[in-house]
Amino acid sequence: MKNILFVGAFKKDNTDGSTGGVLFACTSLIESELGNEYNFIKIDSTVSSVPVPPIWVRFIYAIFRLMKFLFNIIFKKVDGVLIFSSNSFSFIEKGLYVIIANVLFKKILFAPRSGLSLVDYKSSLFMKWYMKKVIRNATFIICQGKFWINFYSKMDPMNSSKFILINNWIDPKLYGSVTYKNNNRNINLLYVGWLEEYKGVLDFLGALIILKKKYKNFVCRIYGNGSLKNKIKKIIRDNKLEKNVCLLGWANKEIKLNAYIKSDIFIIPSHFEGFPNSLIEAMSAQLPVIASNVGAMDDIIDDGIDGLIFKAKDINQLVKKLEILIDDNDLRMNLAINARKKVLRKFTIKEAVIKMRKIL
Repeated sequence: MKNILFVGAFKKDNTDGSTGGVLFACTSLIESELGNEYNFIKIDSTVSSVPVPPIWVRFIYAIFRLMKFLFNIIFKKVDGVLIFSSNSFSFIEKGLYVIIANVLFKKILFAPRSGLSLVDYKSSLFMKWYMKKVIRNATFIICQGKFWINFYSKMDPMNSSKFILINNWIDPKLYGSVTYKNNNRNINLLYVGWLEEYKGVLDFLGALIILKKKYKNFVCRIYGNGSLKNKIKKIIRDNKLEKNVCLLGWANKEIKLNAYIKSDIFIIPSHFEGFPNSLIEAMSAQLPVIASNVGAMDDIIDDGIDGLIFKAKDINQLVKKLEILIDDNDLRMNLAINARKKVLRKFTIKEAVIKMRKIL
């Protein structure tokens, strides 16, 4: 049995109720058939708290992980290394592991998973240099969508075959109890994610302010936390949206599932995204979705067939898309049914395991 040194997120008991796509990806691979076929030596890099702790605290945790990584890769029989990474500090840390593993002649599967990597690359000369070095040192790069294959392959254009497409995945069985609701009365909107500017949540609130002039009976549930929480509360209060918008904090699996059951439209208004698990969860739960045209959204949604796409940061276009779905119950139903069919066809853990097994 091959030994795979696996650096990723494995801690499930998040006291704040938050979960992330990397956490699900890593734990689901361990719990799949691959867990019986390979001996995964785990190094947990789950963020210790939400919001993330100060940089000096993260640095201390990173030093301990680096020591553990060095011990395992030097003193244990390691056949390959699988590394999941986010952006910024996470990419710097995990990128160092990639470089070390390459120096020690180990095969490396590297899976960068954040839409903000695009920002890192464009805004920092150091990160541009460093990201290229990391990508060139990895044996394979697991990309979440065609957008990301195009983005990362430019960093190592002579080795295009190393960039492998594996879309994010979920377990659709968890959402099988949710069916489309035929609702022509009060419309329930849903947002799940960080309360940060790059997530487009302020754009979404701007759209809701406009929407209220035409529709009085909609309810929007916002699940998440972040630096904009108090600002969002003030916007809600100043625009008399208290009866329309509920700010509800992080949602665990049970709360999210209940939110999908109660909702009619799911919205992702992000300025940057990788491949959001929350979107394919909503689609699996037979919710019509509206998403901005960033990251791998085009890999997930066929506009007008299984969801609606709008131009990121364009509040008026978002309002128009919301109005279309609010006014057209038949369209909502068709999008919802097609959305679940697509998830069952393309974004399941079964499909991910088949592709990952081939690479391993």
